[in-house]
Amino acid sequence: MNSSKHAKIRSIVILVLAAVLLEATTAFQYISTRRAITNQIKEMAQQDLTSANRTFEIKEIAEAVIAGAVPEVERLVALGQNDSLHRVLQHLVATTSEIVGIVIAYYVGDDGVRKGYYAFRDDVTNEIKDTLLDFDYTERTWYSEGLLQNGFWSEPYISHYYVTLMSTYSRPVCDSQGRAVAVLGADLPMRELSAMAVQLYNNQQRSLLSVILLQLVGILVLGFIIYRSIVSVRKLNKVSAEKDLMNRELGIANRIQTAMLPPPLPANEFVEIVGSQAPAKQVGGDFYDYFIRDGKLFFNIGDVCGKGIPAALIMSMTQAVFRTIASKIDNPDQIVHGMNEMASRGNTTGMFATLFVGVLDLATGHLRYSNAGHEKPIIVTGRKMRYLDVVANIPIGIDEDKVFNPQESDIETGDMILLYTDGLTEAMNAGEELFGLKRVEQTICGELGSDESRAFTSFETSQQLLDTMSHSVADFVNGAEQSDDLTMLVIKFKKKQS
Repeated sequence: MNSSKHAKIRSIVILVLAAVLLEATTAFQYISTRRAITNQIKEMAQQDLTSANRTFEIKEIAEAVIAGAVPEVERLVALGQNDSLHRVLQHLVATTSEIVGIVIAYYVGDDGVRKGYYAFRDDVTNEIKDTLLDFDYTERTWYSEGLLQNGFWSEPYISHYYVTLMSTYSRPVCDSQGRAVAVLGADLPMRELSAMAVQLYNNQQRSLLSVILLQLVGILVLGFIIYRSIVSVRKLNKVSAEKDLMNRELGIANRIQTAMLPPPLPANEFVEIVGSQAPAKQVGGDFYDYFIRDGKLFFNIGDVCGKGIPAALIMSMTQAVFRTIASKIDNPDQIVHGMNEMASRGNTTGMFATLFVGVLDLATGHLRYSNAGHEKPIIVTGRKMRYLDVVANIPIGIDEDKVFNPQESDIETGDMILLYTDGLTEAMNAGEELFGLKRVEQTICGELGSDESRAFTSFETSQQLLDTMSHSVADFVNGAEQSDDLTMLVIKFKKKQS
Protein backbone atom coordinates (compact mmCIF):
# COMPACT_ATOMS: atom_id res chain seq x y z
CA MET A 1 0.00 0.00 0.00
CA ASN A 2 2.71 2.40 1.04
CA SER A 3 4.90 1.45 -1.94
CA SER A 4 1.99 2.05 -4.35
CA LYS A 5 1.34 5.41 -2.76
CA HIS A 6 5.02 6.32 -2.97
CA ALA A 7 5.09 5.27 -6.64
CA LYS A 8 2.14 7.53 -7.42
CA ILE A 9 3.82 10.39 -5.58
CA ARG A 10 7.06 9.78 -7.48
CA SER A 11 5.18 9.72 -10.77
CA ILE A 12 3.45 13.00 -9.95
CA VAL A 13 6.74 14.57 -8.86
CA ILE A 14 8.44 13.38 -12.08
CA LEU A 15 5.61 14.78 -14.19
CA VAL A 16 5.73 18.11 -12.33
CA LEU A 17 9.52 18.26 -12.63
CA ALA A 18 9.30 17.38 -16.33
CA ALA A 19 6.73 20.07 -16.94
CA VAL A 20 8.82 22.63 -15.02
CA LEU A 21 11.93 21.54 -16.92
CA LEU A 22 10.21 21.92 -20.27
CA GLU A 23 8.82 25.33 -19.34
CA ALA A 24 12.27 26.40 -18.13
CA THR A 25 13.82 25.06 -21.33
CA THR A 26 11.29 26.92 -23.47
CA ALA A 27 11.80 30.12 -21.50
CA PHE A 28 15.59 29.80 -21.74
CA GLN A 29 15.38 29.14 -25.47
CA TYR A 30 13.12 32.18 -25.95
CA ILE A 31 15.35 34.46 -23.87
CA SER A 32 18.62 33.30 -25.45
CA THR A 33 17.21 33.48 -28.99
CA ARG A 34 15.77 36.93 -28.37
CA ARG A 35 19.07 38.12 -26.89
CA ALA A 36 21.03 36.68 -29.82
CA ILE A 37 18.72 38.33 -32.34
CA THR A 38 18.88 41.68 -30.49
CA ASN A 39 22.68 41.60 -30.33
CA GLN A 40 22.87 40.64 -33.99
CA ILE A 41 20.58 43.52 -34.98
CA LYS A 42 22.70 45.97 -32.97
CA GLU A 43 25.90 44.66 -34.55
CA MET A 44 24.46 44.87 -38.05
CA ALA A 45 23.10 48.38 -37.41
CA GLN A 46 26.54 49.56 -36.24
CA GLN A 47 28.18 47.85 -39.21
CA ASP A 48 25.66 49.49 -41.56
CA LEU A 49 26.51 52.94 -40.16
CA THR A 50 30.27 52.36 -40.33
CA SER A 51 29.98 50.87 -43.81
CA ALA A 52 27.88 53.81 -45.05
CA ASN A 53 30.42 56.39 -43.81
CA ARG A 54 33.33 54.47 -45.30
CA THR A 55 31.42 53.95 -48.57
CA PHE A 56 30.94 57.69 -49.07
CA GLU A 57 34.64 58.29 -48.36
CA ILE A 58 35.79 55.60 -50.82
CA LYS A 59 33.26 56.81 -53.42
CA GLU A 60 34.75 60.32 -53.38
CA ILE A 61 38.31 58.92 -53.64
CA ALA A 62 37.47 56.73 -56.64
CA GLU A 63 35.61 59.50 -58.46
CA ALA A 64 38.47 61.94 -57.89
CA VAL A 65 41.12 59.45 -59.10
CA ILE A 66 39.25 58.61 -62.31
CA ALA A 67 38.32 62.26 -63.01
CA GLY A 68 41.94 63.31 -62.57
CA ALA A 69 43.25 60.51 -64.80
CA VAL A 70 40.86 60.98 -67.74
CA PRO A 71 42.73 63.89 -69.44
CA GLU A 72 46.08 62.05 -69.40
CA VAL A 73 44.48 58.79 -70.54
CA GLU A 74 42.72 60.59 -73.41
CA ARG A 75 46.04 62.10 -74.48
CA LEU A 76 47.87 58.75 -74.41
CA VAL A 77 45.03 56.96 -76.23
CA ALA A 78 45.04 59.64 -78.95
CA LEU A 79 48.83 59.22 -79.38
CA GLY A 80 48.61 55.42 -79.28
CA GLN A 81 51.22 55.23 -76.48
CA ASN A 82 50.11 51.94 -74.94
CA ASP A 83 53.24 51.42 -72.83
CA SER A 84 52.82 54.80 -71.17
CA LEU A 85 49.10 54.10 -70.73
CA HIS A 86 49.85 50.83 -68.94
CA ARG A 87 52.28 52.62 -66.59
CA VAL A 88 49.63 55.24 -65.78
CA LEU A 89 47.06 52.55 -64.93
CA GLN A 90 49.56 50.68 -62.77
CA HIS A 91 50.55 53.88 -60.99
CA LEU A 92 46.91 54.67 -60.15
CA VAL A 93 46.43 51.23 -58.59
CA ALA A 94 49.76 51.39 -56.72
CA THR A 95 49.05 54.82 -55.17
CA THR A 96 45.38 54.30 -54.25
CA SER A 97 44.89 51.52 -51.70
CA GLU A 98 41.09 51.70 -51.93
CA ILE A 99 41.20 50.71 -55.61
CA VAL A 100 42.15 47.13 -56.49
CA GLY A 101 42.06 47.52 -60.26
CA ILE A 102 41.89 50.04 -63.11
CA VAL A 103 40.34 48.99 -66.44
CA ILE A 104 40.32 50.61 -69.85
CA ALA A 105 37.90 48.98 -72.28
CA TYR A 106 37.82 50.27 -75.85
CA TYR A 107 34.59 50.88 -77.71
CA VAL A 108 33.31 47.81 -79.57
CA GLY A 109 31.96 48.70 -83.00
CA ASP A 110 30.14 46.72 -85.65
CA ASP A 111 33.22 44.55 -86.24
CA GLY A 112 32.85 43.14 -82.72
CA VAL A 113 36.55 43.50 -81.92
CA ARG A 114 37.22 43.89 -78.18
CA LYS A 115 40.37 45.41 -76.78
CA GLY A 116 41.14 46.39 -73.24
CA TYR A 117 43.67 46.29 -70.42
CA TYR A 118 43.39 45.74 -66.70
CA ALA A 119 45.95 46.79 -64.10
CA PHE A 120 45.32 45.26 -60.70
CA ARG A 121 46.80 44.48 -57.30
CA ASP A 122 47.33 40.75 -56.73
CA ASP A 123 45.44 39.90 -53.54
CA VAL A 124 48.07 37.28 -52.55
CA THR A 125 51.43 38.89 -53.39
CA ASN A 126 50.19 42.52 -53.39
CA GLU A 127 52.10 43.04 -56.65
CA ILE A 128 50.76 45.35 -59.36
CA LYS A 129 50.03 43.34 -62.49
CA ASP A 130 48.75 44.06 -65.99
CA THR A 131 46.63 41.84 -68.25
CA LEU A 132 44.48 41.91 -71.36
CA LEU A 133 40.69 41.77 -70.92
CA ASP A 134 39.82 38.19 -71.88
CA PHE A 135 36.03 38.28 -71.42
CA ASP A 136 33.04 39.95 -73.10
CA TYR A 137 32.86 43.22 -71.18
CA THR A 138 30.12 44.66 -73.43
CA GLU A 139 27.53 42.90 -71.27
CA ARG A 140 28.72 44.73 -68.13
CA THR A 141 26.82 47.85 -67.12
CA TRP A 142 30.03 49.67 -66.16
CA TYR A 143 30.92 49.56 -69.88
CA SER A 144 27.52 50.18 -71.52
CA GLU A 145 26.50 52.94 -69.09
CA GLY A 146 30.06 54.24 -68.74
CA LEU A 147 30.05 55.14 -72.46
CA LEU A 148 26.85 57.16 -72.01
CA GLN A 149 27.21 58.79 -68.60
CA ASN A 150 29.86 61.13 -67.27
CA GLY A 151 30.33 59.07 -64.15
CA PHE A 152 28.49 55.76 -63.44
CA TRP A 153 28.55 53.42 -60.43
CA SER A 154 27.69 49.82 -61.26
CA GLU A 155 25.61 47.53 -59.08
CA PRO A 156 27.75 45.08 -57.02
CA TYR A 157 28.81 41.98 -59.00
CA ILE A 158 31.27 39.09 -58.77
CA SER A 159 34.52 40.20 -60.43
CA HIS A 160 36.10 38.22 -63.29
CA TYR A 161 39.47 38.44 -61.53
CA TYR A 162 38.52 38.39 -57.82
CA VAL A 163 36.21 36.05 -55.89
CA THR A 164 34.46 38.90 -54.09
CA LEU A 165 31.73 41.45 -54.58
CA MET A 166 32.96 44.39 -56.67
CA SER A 167 31.56 47.75 -57.78
CA THR A 168 33.05 49.76 -60.66
CA TYR A 169 33.04 53.52 -61.19
CA SER A 170 33.47 54.34 -64.88
CA ARG A 171 33.67 57.36 -67.19
CA PRO A 172 34.01 57.71 -70.96
CA VAL A 173 37.35 58.39 -72.64
CA CYS A 174 36.77 60.72 -75.60
CA ASP A 175 38.74 61.67 -78.70
CA SER A 176 39.35 65.24 -79.88
CA GLN A 177 35.85 65.38 -81.43
CA GLY A 178 34.22 64.43 -78.12
CA ARG A 179 33.29 60.89 -79.20
CA ALA A 180 33.57 58.14 -76.60
CA VAL A 181 36.31 55.72 -77.69
CA ALA A 182 36.80 53.80 -74.46
CA VAL A 183 35.67 53.46 -70.85
CA LEU A 184 37.99 54.05 -67.88
CA GLY A 185 36.88 52.36 -64.66
CA ALA A 186 38.04 51.80 -61.09
CA ASP A 187 37.21 48.53 -59.27
CA LEU A 188 36.38 48.75 -55.56
CA PRO A 189 35.84 45.59 -53.47
CA MET A 190 32.75 45.42 -51.24
CA ARG A 191 34.71 43.92 -48.36
CA GLU A 192 32.38 45.32 -45.73
CA LEU A 193 29.47 43.34 -47.17
CA SER A 194 31.54 40.16 -47.24
CA ALA A 195 32.62 40.67 -43.64
CA MET A 196 29.01 41.25 -42.62
CA ALA A 197 27.98 37.98 -44.30
CA VAL A 198 30.72 36.08 -42.44
CA GLN A 199 29.64 37.61 -39.13
CA LEU A 200 26.02 36.68 -39.80
CA TYR A 201 27.06 33.09 -40.59
CA ASN A 202 29.11 32.81 -37.39
CA ASN A 203 26.22 34.13 -35.30
CA GLN A 204 23.90 31.60 -36.87
CA GLN A 205 26.36 28.77 -36.16
CA ARG A 206 26.60 29.73 -32.49
CA SER A 207 22.83 29.95 -32.20
CA LEU A 208 22.48 26.58 -33.96
CA LEU A 209 24.57 24.79 -31.28
CA SER A 210 22.38 26.14 -28.48
CA VAL A 211 19.23 25.14 -30.34
CA ILE A 212 20.53 21.55 -30.85
CA LEU A 213 21.30 21.16 -27.13
CA LEU A 214 17.90 22.50 -26.16
CA GLN A 215 16.18 20.19 -28.61
CA LEU A 216 17.92 17.18 -27.06
CA VAL A 217 16.64 18.20 -23.65
CA GLY A 218 13.18 18.60 -25.09
CA ILE A 219 13.26 15.09 -26.56
CA LEU A 220 14.10 13.59 -23.13
CA VAL A 221 11.07 15.14 -21.46
CA LEU A 222 8.71 14.79 -24.41
CA GLY A 223 7.35 11.46 -23.25
CA PHE A 224 6.25 12.89 -19.89
CA ILE A 225 4.31 15.88 -21.17
CA ILE A 226 2.28 14.91 -24.22
CA TYR A 227 -0.27 17.54 -23.33
CA ARG A 228 2.24 20.22 -24.37
CA SER A 229 1.56 19.17 -27.95
CA ILE A 230 -2.01 20.30 -27.52
CA VAL A 231 -0.77 23.68 -26.28
CA SER A 232 1.57 23.93 -29.27
CA VAL A 233 -1.26 23.18 -31.67
CA ARG A 234 -3.34 25.92 -30.07
CA LYS A 235 -0.45 28.36 -30.42
CA LEU A 236 0.03 27.32 -34.05
CA ASN A 237 -3.64 27.97 -34.74
CA LYS A 238 -3.25 31.39 -33.14
CA VAL A 239 -0.19 32.17 -35.29
CA SER A 240 -2.05 31.03 -38.41
CA ALA A 241 -4.96 33.27 -37.52
CA GLU A 242 -2.57 36.20 -37.00
CA LYS A 243 -0.89 35.44 -40.34
CA ASP A 244 -4.27 35.37 -42.10
CA LEU A 245 -5.12 38.68 -40.47
CA MET A 246 -1.78 40.15 -41.62
CA ASN A 247 -2.41 38.93 -45.17
CA ARG A 248 -5.84 40.52 -45.17
CA GLU A 249 -4.37 43.77 -43.88
CA LEU A 250 -1.65 43.66 -46.57
CA GLY A 251 -4.38 43.09 -49.15
CA ILE A 252 -6.17 46.18 -47.87
CA ALA A 253 -2.86 48.10 -47.99
CA ASN A 254 -2.40 46.99 -51.60
CA ARG A 255 -5.86 48.26 -52.53
CA ILE A 256 -5.20 51.55 -50.73
CA GLN A 257 -1.87 51.93 -52.54
CA THR A 258 -3.53 51.19 -55.88
CA ALA A 259 -6.23 53.76 -55.09
CA MET A 260 -3.49 56.38 -54.54
CA LEU A 261 -2.46 56.13 -58.19
CA PRO A 262 -3.83 58.99 -60.30
CA PRO A 263 -7.13 58.38 -62.11
CA PRO A 264 -7.15 58.31 -65.93
CA LEU A 265 -7.15 61.73 -67.56
CA PRO A 266 -10.48 62.71 -69.14
CA ALA A 267 -10.46 61.99 -72.87
CA ASN A 268 -9.01 64.95 -74.75
CA GLU A 269 -7.35 65.74 -78.06
CA PHE A 270 -4.05 67.01 -76.63
CA VAL A 271 -2.47 64.34 -74.45
CA GLU A 272 -3.08 60.80 -73.27
CA ILE A 273 -1.29 58.99 -70.47
CA VAL A 274 -1.39 55.44 -69.10
CA GLY A 275 0.60 53.66 -66.43
CA SER A 276 1.07 50.24 -64.86
CA GLN A 277 2.44 49.10 -61.52
CA ALA A 278 3.39 45.56 -60.51
CA PRO A 279 4.89 45.35 -56.98
CA ALA A 280 7.19 42.42 -56.19
CA LYS A 281 5.33 41.98 -52.89
CA GLN A 282 1.77 42.87 -51.89
CA VAL A 283 2.87 46.47 -51.45
CA GLY A 284 5.81 48.20 -53.11
CA GLY A 285 7.93 51.32 -53.34
CA ASP A 286 7.43 52.40 -56.97
CA PHE A 287 5.18 55.36 -57.66
CA TYR A 288 4.00 57.71 -60.38
CA ASP A 289 1.60 60.64 -60.53
CA TYR A 290 0.29 63.21 -63.00
CA PHE A 291 -2.21 66.01 -63.29
CA ILE A 292 -2.92 69.01 -65.53
CA ARG A 293 -2.75 72.56 -64.20
CA ASP A 294 -2.76 75.86 -66.12
CA GLY A 295 -2.34 74.16 -69.49
CA LYS A 296 0.64 72.08 -68.32
CA LEU A 297 0.97 68.37 -67.61
CA PHE A 298 2.84 67.73 -64.34
CA PHE A 299 4.12 64.17 -63.95
CA ASN A 300 6.67 62.14 -62.01
CA ILE A 301 7.90 58.58 -61.54
CA GLY A 302 10.07 57.22 -58.76
CA ASP A 303 11.47 54.17 -57.01
CA VAL A 304 12.03 53.90 -53.25
CA CYS A 305 14.95 51.67 -52.30
CA GLY A 306 13.80 48.32 -50.97
CA LYS A 307 10.44 46.60 -51.11
CA GLY A 308 7.49 45.84 -48.85
CA ILE A 309 5.82 47.94 -46.17
CA PRO A 310 8.76 50.33 -45.35
CA ALA A 311 9.15 51.25 -49.04
CA ALA A 312 5.37 51.63 -49.37
CA LEU A 313 5.27 54.11 -46.47
CA ILE A 314 8.04 56.23 -47.99
CA MET A 315 6.28 56.00 -51.37
CA SER A 316 3.00 57.30 -49.91
CA MET A 317 4.73 60.25 -48.26
CA THR A 318 6.70 61.12 -51.42
CA GLN A 319 3.61 60.97 -53.63
CA ALA A 320 1.68 63.27 -51.27
CA VAL A 321 4.56 65.77 -51.14
CA PHE A 322 4.70 65.89 -54.97
CA ARG A 323 1.02 66.84 -55.18
CA THR A 324 1.42 69.52 -52.53
CA ILE A 325 4.50 71.17 -54.05
CA ALA A 326 3.55 70.81 -57.75
CA SER A 327 0.17 72.42 -57.13
CA LYS A 328 2.01 75.70 -56.39
CA ILE A 329 5.37 75.54 -58.21
CA ASP A 330 5.97 75.20 -61.98
CA ASN A 331 9.74 74.57 -62.09
CA PRO A 332 10.54 70.85 -61.94
CA ASP A 333 13.96 71.35 -60.33
CA GLN A 334 12.32 73.30 -57.50
CA ILE A 335 9.72 70.54 -57.13
CA VAL A 336 12.49 67.93 -56.83
CA HIS A 337 14.37 70.18 -54.39
CA GLY A 338 11.28 70.51 -52.19
CA MET A 339 10.66 66.75 -52.26
CA ASN A 340 14.32 66.12 -51.40
CA GLU A 341 14.14 68.46 -48.40
CA MET A 342 11.10 66.60 -47.05
CA ALA A 343 12.67 63.17 -47.70
CA SER A 344 16.07 64.11 -46.19
CA ARG A 345 14.93 66.00 -43.11
CA GLY A 346 15.12 63.69 -40.10
CA ASN A 347 15.82 60.65 -42.28
CA THR A 348 17.31 58.16 -39.83
CA THR A 349 16.32 55.05 -41.82
CA GLY A 350 18.85 55.54 -44.62
CA MET A 351 16.11 55.02 -47.22
CA PHE A 352 16.11 57.09 -50.41
CA ALA A 353 14.22 57.28 -53.69
CA THR A 354 15.15 57.87 -57.32
CA LEU A 355 12.87 60.41 -58.99
CA PHE A 356 12.10 62.05 -62.33
CA VAL A 357 9.80 65.09 -62.52
CA GLY A 358 8.58 66.65 -65.78
CA VAL A 359 6.36 69.57 -66.78
CA LEU A 360 5.01 69.45 -70.36
CA ASP A 361 3.55 72.65 -71.83
CA LEU A 362 0.54 71.45 -73.84
CA ALA A 363 0.48 74.62 -75.93
CA THR A 364 4.04 74.32 -77.24
CA GLY A 365 5.29 70.78 -76.50
CA HIS A 366 8.13 72.26 -74.45
CA LEU A 367 9.25 69.84 -71.73
CA ARG A 368 11.05 71.00 -68.61
CA TYR A 369 12.35 68.32 -66.29
CA SER A 370 14.74 67.42 -63.48
CA ASN A 371 16.22 64.06 -62.56
CA ALA A 372 17.32 62.56 -59.24
CA GLY A 373 19.15 59.32 -59.93
CA HIS A 374 16.39 57.79 -62.05
CA GLU A 375 16.53 55.91 -65.38
CA LYS A 376 16.60 57.96 -68.58
CA PRO A 377 13.13 58.36 -70.16
CA ILE A 378 12.76 57.27 -73.78
CA ILE A 379 11.20 59.42 -76.52
CA VAL A 380 9.37 57.20 -79.03
CA THR A 381 8.59 58.45 -82.54
CA GLY A 382 6.84 55.83 -84.64
CA ARG A 383 9.12 52.78 -84.17
CA LYS A 384 12.20 54.91 -83.56
CA MET A 385 13.49 56.06 -80.20
CA ARG A 386 16.00 58.26 -78.45
CA TYR A 387 16.97 58.68 -74.83
CA LEU A 388 16.11 61.96 -73.16
CA ASP A 389 19.34 63.69 -72.12
CA VAL A 390 19.35 63.74 -68.32
CA VAL A 391 21.84 64.69 -65.63
CA ALA A 392 22.10 61.68 -63.32
CA ASN A 393 22.20 63.50 -59.93
CA ILE A 394 21.75 61.62 -56.66
CA PRO A 395 18.44 60.24 -55.34
CA ILE A 396 16.32 62.27 -52.95
CA GLY A 397 16.61 61.61 -49.23
CA ILE A 398 20.43 61.65 -49.05
CA ASP A 399 21.56 65.30 -49.00
CA GLU A 400 19.05 67.93 -47.88
CA ASP A 401 21.06 70.78 -49.47
CA LYS A 402 21.55 69.12 -52.87
CA VAL A 403 20.79 71.39 -55.85
CA PHE A 404 19.14 69.55 -58.76
CA ASN A 405 19.69 70.53 -62.39
CA PRO A 406 16.87 71.99 -64.49
CA GLN A 407 16.77 70.65 -68.09
CA GLU A 408 14.48 71.09 -71.06
CA SER A 409 13.64 69.62 -74.44
CA ASP A 410 10.94 69.86 -77.11
CA ILE A 411 8.41 67.09 -77.71
CA GLU A 412 6.91 66.87 -81.20
CA THR A 413 3.28 66.13 -81.93
CA GLY A 414 2.72 62.35 -81.97
CA ASP A 415 5.78 61.61 -79.83
CA MET A 416 5.51 59.38 -76.76
CA ILE A 417 7.50 59.52 -73.53
CA LEU A 418 8.23 56.13 -71.90
CA LEU A 419 9.20 56.35 -68.22
CA TYR A 420 10.04 53.27 -66.17
CA THR A 421 11.71 52.02 -63.00
CA ASP A 422 14.68 49.67 -62.89
CA GLY A 423 12.27 46.77 -62.43
CA LEU A 424 11.89 46.83 -66.23
CA THR A 425 15.56 46.50 -67.20
CA GLU A 426 16.33 44.23 -64.24
CA ALA A 427 13.43 41.83 -64.79
CA MET A 428 15.02 38.39 -64.53
CA ASN A 429 14.14 35.05 -66.08
CA ALA A 430 14.73 31.61 -64.56
CA GLY A 431 18.29 31.64 -65.90
CA GLU A 432 19.03 34.86 -63.94
CA GLU A 433 19.39 36.79 -67.20
CA LEU A 434 18.32 40.45 -67.11
CA PHE A 435 15.84 41.92 -69.59
CA GLY A 436 18.19 44.89 -70.08
CA LEU A 437 18.05 48.12 -72.05
CA LYS A 438 18.88 46.35 -75.31
CA ARG A 439 15.64 44.35 -75.19
CA VAL A 440 13.71 47.50 -74.29
CA GLU A 441 15.11 49.14 -77.43
CA GLN A 442 14.40 46.07 -79.57
CA THR A 443 10.81 45.94 -78.33
CA ILE A 444 10.24 49.57 -79.27
CA CYS A 445 11.91 49.26 -82.68
CA GLY A 446 9.97 46.10 -83.58
CA GLU A 447 12.78 43.55 -83.31
CA LEU A 448 11.16 41.76 -80.33
CA GLY A 449 7.62 40.88 -79.39
CA SER A 450 4.78 38.98 -81.00
CA ASP A 451 4.25 38.85 -84.77
CA GLU A 452 1.37 41.25 -84.33
CA SER A 453 3.36 43.82 -82.36
CA ARG A 454 6.33 43.65 -84.76
CA ALA A 455 3.96 44.43 -87.63
CA PHE A 456 3.11 47.88 -86.19
CA THR A 457 4.44 50.72 -88.32
CA SER A 458 4.03 52.98 -85.30
CA PHE A 459 2.40 52.96 -81.89
CA GLU A 460 -1.01 54.57 -82.32
CA THR A 461 -1.79 54.93 -78.61
CA SER A 462 0.12 55.06 -75.38
CA GLN A 463 -1.77 51.95 -74.23
CA GLN A 464 -0.46 50.07 -77.27
CA LEU A 465 3.15 50.90 -76.35
CA LEU A 466 2.55 49.98 -72.69
CA ASP A 467 0.93 46.65 -73.60
CA THR A 468 3.69 45.77 -76.08
CA MET A 469 6.41 46.40 -73.50
CA SER A 470 4.49 44.52 -70.78
CA HIS A 471 3.98 41.48 -73.01
CA SER A 472 7.64 41.50 -74.06
CA VAL A 473 8.80 41.47 -70.42
CA ALA A 474 6.27 38.78 -69.48
CA ASP A 475 7.42 36.55 -72.36
CA PHE A 476 11.06 37.01 -71.32
CA VAL A 477 10.48 36.33 -67.60
CA ASN A 478 8.23 33.38 -68.47
CA GLY A 479 6.75 32.96 -64.99
CA ALA A 480 9.95 33.42 -62.95
CA GLU A 481 9.50 35.00 -59.52
CA GLN A 482 9.47 38.79 -59.70
CA SER A 483 12.55 40.25 -58.00
CA ASP A 484 11.67 43.96 -57.98
CA ASP A 485 8.75 46.34 -58.39
CA LEU A 486 8.04 47.15 -62.06
CA THR A 487 6.36 50.41 -63.00
CA MET A 488 5.90 52.10 -66.38
CA LEU A 489 4.29 55.36 -67.49
CA VAL A 490 3.59 56.31 -71.14
CA ILE A 491 2.65 59.84 -72.25
CA LYS A 492 1.58 60.65 -75.82
CA PHE A 493 1.60 64.29 -76.95
CA LYS A 494 -1.25 64.22 -79.48
CA LYS A 495 -1.82 67.86 -80.40
CA LYS A 496 -0.76 71.33 -79.34
CA GLN A 497 -3.30 73.15 -77.27
CA SER A 498 -4.30 76.43 -78.88
